[in-house]
Amino acid sequence: MNSVPSGDPSRFDRDTAVLGMGGGVYSTELLEGWNIVDGPNGGYVAAIIARAIGCEIADPTRTLRSLTVHFLARPRFETATIDVTIERTGRSVSSASATMRQGDRLLCTALAAFSVPLESPHSWAMGLPAEANRAGNDDRPELPPAADNWMTDLQYDAPFFSGRGTARVAGWIRTLDPRPLDTIALVAISDALPPAPFPRVDAPMMVPTIDLTVHIRADLPHPTMTADDSVFAEFVTNHLAGGFNDEDGFVWAPDGTLLAQSRQLAIAR
Repeated sequence: MNSVPSGDPSRFDRDTAVLGMGGGVYSTELLEGWNIVDGPNGGYVAAIIARAIGCEIADPTRTLRSLTVHFLARPRFETATIDVTIERTGRSVSSASATMRQGDRLLCTALAAFSVPLESPHSWAMGLPAEANRAGNDDRPELPPAADNWMTDLQYDAPFFSGRGTARVAGWIRTLDPRPLDTIALVAISDALPPAPFPRVDAPMMVPTIDLTVHIRADLPHPTMTADDSVFAEFVTNHLAGGFNDEDGFVWAPDGTLLAQSRQLAIAR
């Protein structure tokens, strides 16, 4: 089973495709176009894992709500296999685990939860921040090849590695080829912008991700969005110490609906 939709799929769908091999095993190609310094972008890898798990659950009434990926080793740009296990299927939630490997190398482990639609007796959420209406920066920084897979309008308050800004990077973003927003794209978007510490640190640094968690907070497709619409993503680092930094992320639809939250821990080199 190939996950690429019929017809003319977008480049994002082709790049994150998985091929079912049977027995919960899926194959994928990790592509050089998603390189970020010296390996594939973590959000891209997480999106592929999310797609494989969704294919194995194979229930359109259950959508991704939570995904946590631990990155154990740097993947190479070649074929990888994903082994998915459905751990439990309850009335509301299906839970699954997955591993990604290249040969004998264990690259990633993951846990995911897929849920049927649920109603809440109470409801509140963070609205779209006022900064979303601010114009993006004109001086686009030099970014790795993975950034070329997105249309972005970035916000940051000082040049990267200038030591003069706050640890926040935000902006409007969508896939390069217009496509309806889904949970797979939201997972990738949760690690798509430049790392939040860049405006605050005073020298270039690498921030390889240790773990990434993404929570999907709205049903998709979102009724007010078209395939051409961007979402507003904001990422902030509150604590950088001891060689590690956190990064908290939020993604909103243009109408202010909170679509996803994320959190990651990264090594600050």
